[in-house]
Amino acid sequence: MGTSKLNEEILKAAAEIAAKTALETYTKEKDKDRKKRLDRRLRDTKRLMKSYREIKVHAGDAIASLSEIADEDYEFFKNLMEGEDNIDVSAIVRTKARSAIMLTHIDAMLQAYEVISHNSKKPEDQRRFRVLEAMYLKGEPVSAAEIAEIEQIDTRTVYKDINAACEKMGALLFGINWLDQD
Repeated sequence: MGTSKLNEEILKAAAEIAAKTALETYTKEKDKDRKKRLDRRLRDTKRLMKSYREIKVHAGDAIASLSEIADEDYEFFKNLMEGEDNIDVSAIVRTKARSAIMLTHIDAMLQAYEVISHNSKKPEDQRRFRVLEAMYLKGEPVSAAEIAEIEQIDTRTVYKDINAACEKMGALLFGINWLDQD
């Protein structure tokens, strides 16, 4: 075998190894990016659930017009909105409207998730909804330790249940956008 033929085979083998390595690196990066996007979606859903009570208060209680102000505060707010300083409340109005729209959607999807959970034959699906509800949705927040005691599960299971429930809620809240679209 001539030197030229040997060099050609070495170059071919090196090119195959380089291509394989490049493909493996690309696949790993793609998988890492996909995991990062899924983690971000789960984190965003958790943030929505954790903030549910506050969003509900904001959507109901934020003052977006003078007609929503108590009589004793009317003059003060009127001066703020219409006086020399003329504070622009349009951002407050938009935020309140967006909060109300999002809250309506969240509530509808929570109802759907509750139905899905209650119709499930798996007790853990039903428990996951109860854990989500206790921790983030109903009345005063309940600690993971208290939920664990009520549900007779380990505290770690409470957090696993929250993750599983938020994954379901993410799919319900964001639909097809929840799926990975490469």
